[in-house]
Amino acid sequence: MPDNNQPQLVPPQLFWLNTKDTLWMEIPRYAGVVWGGMIFGAMMTLAIIVFMTVLGWLIEQELGGEGVLIIYAVGDFFLISLMAMFLKVYFFEPRDQPIRLNKKRQKIYTFDYKRKWWNPWAKWPTTVKAYHWADIHGEMRFSSDRYTGGFQLFASVCQPGTLNVVERFQIASGSPAQLQQLWSYLCLYMKGEPVPDEAVNKGRPDFWCPRKADKWPEDMDLESTTAPGGEQPSVSHQKALPDFVT
Repeated sequence: MPDNNQPQLVPPQLFWLNTKDTLWMEIPRYAGVVWGGMIFGAMMTLAIIVFMTVLGWLIEQELGGEGVLIIYAVGDFFLISLMAMFLKVYFFEPRDQPIRLNKKRQKIYTFDYKRKWWNPWAKWPTTVKAYHWADIHGEMRFSSDRYTGGFQLFASVCQPGTLNVVERFQIASGSPAQLQQLWSYLCLYMKGEPVPDEAVNKGRPDFWCPRKADKWPEDMDLESTTAPGGEQPSVSHQKALPDFVT
């Protein structure tokens, strides 16, 4: 993609918009999970647990000995952990993991929810990071993944003044034209140039309901929404997603 300080030749356009004012902007990100597949996986795992438990009990009654039951108990614990992971992703993982851009500080802030597939019983951490906009480069990729494949826009965080990538995070997925328009919008907004006040889509996507992201840490929330001198935004243009009741 063009560097963020270069002229943008594609008309700017957003897909979705949480909030936008004169200092900062927040856009939502879809986590890229097949939510219905999580429920299906949990149901299938539960069916296997019931089958294995009954089978183990019948074998124990026929052959005797506690060793068989211990083996099946270990297997059931593994399957229960797998089912817990599916349910945790579906019912508790935030589906909106937003990005904030602060034009006065020239920084971009990411909200990420890190799942641990191997341990559904642990607390899955939330991380909020800040990057200098000057170190961000846009990359468009194509993924052939079965469930989350397609074109994706990534932000590559490079060492200052170089193209040595130290970290990447996904901004959005969509068609090449959409991603080019989105990147153009972000770059122009951060340069203080005019951009449309409205996003293409209004409100909140149905497949993101009902869970928004967790609250931002207080210090990062304050930094990402104010200017370096503590200036408060002028909310002449602000679009907020409606709250949903679970």
